Amino acid sequence: MRDYRSIEQIKPKSERHGTAGVELCAPIDIPSSKIRKARRKRRSRPAVERFHDLYESTGELLGQGSQGAVQCYRSKTTGAEFAVKIINKTLDYNRSKILKEIDIFHHCQGHKNILQLNEFYEEDEHFYLVFNKLKGGKILIRSNQQAGHFTEAEASQVIKELAEALEFLHHKGIAHRDLKPENILCELEDSVTPVRICDFDLGNAIVLEQESPVTTPELSTPVGSMEYMAPEVVDAWVGDAFSYNKKCDIWSLGIILYTLLCGYPPFYAICGRGCGWERGESCKVCQDMLFNKIQEGVFEFPQQEWHHISSNAKSLIEHMLVRDPMDRYSANDILQHPWVSGPAPPTSLDTPRILNHSSSTQLLDTFAENAMAFNRMMLSQITISESRSSGISVNSTSSNPFFTPSPNQSTSFIFGSFSDHEIDDGISFQEYSDNKKESPKPALKLSLPSSKLAQRRRSQHI
Repeated sequence: MRDYRSIEQIKPKSERHGTAGVELCAPIDIPSSKIRKARRKRRSRPAVERFHDLYESTGELLGQGSQGAVQCYRSKTTGAEFAVKIINKTLDYNRSKILKEIDIFHHCQGHKNILQLNEFYEEDEHFYLVFNKLKGGKILIRSNQQAGHFTEAEASQVIKELAEALEFLHHKGIAHRDLKPENILCELEDSVTPVRICDFDLGNAIVLEQESPVTTPELSTPVGSMEYMAPEVVDAWVGDAFSYNKKCDIWSLGIILYTLLCGYPPFYAICGRGCGWERGESCKVCQDMLFNKIQEGVFEFPQQEWHHISSNAKSLIEHMLVRDPMDRYSANDILQHPWVSGPAPPTSLDTPRILNHSSSTQLLDTFAENAMAFNRMMLSQITISESRSSGISVNSTSSNPFFTPSPNQSTSFIFGSFSDHEIDDGISFQEYSDNKKESPKPALKLSLPSSKLAQRRRSQHI
């Protein structure tokens, strides 16, 4: 058998190592046919294609994602349009967290109620995550555009599809941890359903135990959006608890259900001092008031807005917004509830009228991109950190000394930092296994202006 070695290998040893007196290797006869085939193979091998070789921008900005802008791009090959999340690597970013989100989407391939990631590109300066583009937009926007015909039956179908998605995620040990209307997209332009969950930026990584996922991993990092935080997450944030689990998503889904049925959330805060909380500014009083209400877990169904809503719908909410997560419904319990499993009444809801009357749909859609929110939430976190350790005193009305908001920067952040198992252990991409762990930067997640909705409702006696 002929010995085919590299050119370096067939050089004389004296040439390779610069030593004298070493016996030279005999030349190796390589058939010309083999050389021709190797050359043809090298010539036919395609160059690695970059993102912009395959896609072109349409100029449409679809939104501001949790780690970067989401823009519309068109395939140069098929002409199909896609939603592309672009993450700028030249700014402060956490590569492990991005790969964790990609891994979660990989495990969710094929589920009809979870946004599908088609492919991703990592280049020198950017990550490009290519998703299917959905035509319907965010759930509250779509329900508001139903021309007054949004019904209990439609709300029931929305909750059913979201519960199916959560059951799928929770079975794999994944908690979304930021379930809210902005992260629920409608697939069609002329219908509220089907819906898909998106944005797993704050989802926990899959934890493996003997090659099987841990279905109920212990979570310790308090993350999410304020008005949708479960009591146990608030407990972890203020230091009253040290862990929670995936049932925090069920609480968030209960908040969404309540809002879909009446047009405003069950927990809100208004201190009445003209503090600017509803405009995205910092107010420690409003923040504490909101957290106290969530921790108490007490809510009501005001007669004026809820008298025509079925008892089964109220019953489901009462089983979802339970203070103790041990007694709270699971995703499977929701699917078995008669309001979801059976036909819900076709009662028209006041939600579109309330949302339209208070202009709250626009507020809900744009608040996360409001630069003032950075100051409110960053300063709130500084105040909390200050109370935990006698650090520097912070004036809540001062400008944020650590962050200058920019329209091109991310509008989604994390309270504190992820623990190691929440970021790194769940990354299944072997090609990244030898990378060093990156230290996530302390940051914050923006809340929604539920106080503005409640203020409208109170002042106008809706």
